Amino acid sequence: MSAGLVTSNFPGCCWTYSGGCHLLLSHLAKNMHLNSFDYFRGLAIMFIVAGHSCVYWGLETFYEKVFANLVTGGTTFFVFISGFFFHHVFYFKFQYKQFILKKVKYVLLPYTLFTLTGIICFVFYLDRPPYAEVFITDHLNNWHQYIKLFIQYWWMGSILDAYWYIPFIMIIFALSPLFIKQIQLPMKTQVGLFIFLLGISSLIHRPSYNLSHLHSVIYFIPVYMLGIICSIERARVFKFLEGKSLVLGFSVVLISVAQILIYDKYGNFHKETMFSYEGIDLMIIQKILMCFFLLSVTQKFDHKNIPFLKYISAASFAIYFLHPWILYSFDYLSVFQRYNFLPGFLGFVITVPLVIAISLSIAIIFKRVSLNNSRFIIGW
Repeated sequence: MSAGLVTSNFPGCCWTYSGGCHLLLSHLAKNMHLNSFDYFRGLAIMFIVAGHSCVYWGLETFYEKVFANLVTGGTTFFVFISGFFFHHVFYFKFQYKQFILKKVKYVLLPYTLFTLTGIICFVFYLDRPPYAEVFITDHLNNWHQYIKLFIQYWWMGSILDAYWYIPFIMIIFALSPLFIKQIQLPMKTQVGLFIFLLGISSLIHRPSYNLSHLHSVIYFIPVYMLGIICSIERARVFKFLEGKSLVLGFSVVLISVAQILIYDKYGNFHKETMFSYEGIDLMIIQKILMCFFLLSVTQKFDHKNIPFLKYISAASFAIYFLHPWILYSFDYLSVFQRYNFLPGFLGFVITVPLVIAISLSIAIIFKRVSLNNSRFIIGW
């Protein structure tokens, strides 16, 4: 064997390459578990619950609006994390069919069951179908119409406000071959493409009521790509983030304040058509910076064990599926109206941990009752 030429018999692998064991070690290192991303994912689901909770409380003061602006838009975190793990976990052994089948079993199947449950509850039992003006144009008289209605709600992800994310992210997963091509591009090309697409996202905003998947895909695709780039350049990114928490945190707050001052509104930017100009979407820029801020914080604890955040992270998908039901129930039972005497911020601070705790409790019960099948039902 010539010098520098090594043949590996590592289990499941057989290849020949020059440069000694570098490629093998690199492959193993990239698939090491990252505590920092467990903590990031745990914080991300808290932000998502917080963002969906704040709309039920009147946040009127300037400081309340700035705070609400910071906690909304948490979807960006999940898209970024998905992109990161697409490269970190799946790329090196990527097989399209197996990848999609796994997402169908553990993402699409629970979503389908929750959507079906929502239709039974909201359409048949409560007679309060969401977005009725969009999906119901005539009286429902036969089973054909109900099947059509189910398909519409399932495709649009609109049976509950948070569920639009599932059909959207399944489209992103279906586009995986494009992201494989991205990974194989030179890094400068990837960064340039990201910047170009981010500019488009900042102009088109998110779709109204999140009902257009094409619109959502175009809007969020640079965030997914950024997650991939950060996985490829993980060591360099983490090195750059060291000691930057204060600067990044200040930048995030500054952009949040700027949005209130410039546009006099908080929350996500939405519009009906992609081709109308309604200002620059500052939220996506703020949330990308917040991704780096949270990473700069969580990487400090990468070698420490924080059981609570790990548990929340593990159950994050179940919390995602369950928390809209808790908020809907509170609203339906007029819980928010009964306690509207509370200051908006205080009501919000009480609501978020309560919703997370109830969602987590229900998820634990599901997990214990359904034994090994819970992941097909609640995603955990």
